[in-house]
Amino acid sequence: MSLPVPRTTDPDSAEFWAGSARGELLVAIGQDGTPVHPPRVTGVNTPVRWVRAEGTARLHTWTVARHTVDPAFPAPYTVVLVELDDHPGVRFAGHLPGTPELYPGMPMRVRFTDRDGTVVPQWIPA
Repeated sequence: MSLPVPRTTDPDSAEFWAGSARGELLVAIGQDGTPVHPPRVTGVNTPVRWVRAEGTARLHTWTVARHTVDPAFPAPYTVVLVELDDHPGVRFAGHLPGTPELYPGMPMRVRFTDRDGTVVPQWIPA
């Protein structure tokens, strides 16, 4: 069973996915200089540039799935939510197989994985 692949041609996030393909974690910066996450091309604070994030974060929260809902994600697995160190307020979700030992505020780092030709950022303990 193959894993789901994100749509990488969306005008709001295409630059993000292009950065991921290069091994870069990008954050959209709005007209007022603050991060726009998730990125969107319309609204009050439209992104005007993309900046490279360090790829380090702190574990904000997590949950463990103990029952398989989708055959692409056999249980148990852990869904994590991290907050970037260099862009407070910007959070990313990720998937960890199994039930690793985690704690709030745990240092995490980005790891890029290939998913059927699409590079997806994931998070692992640092």
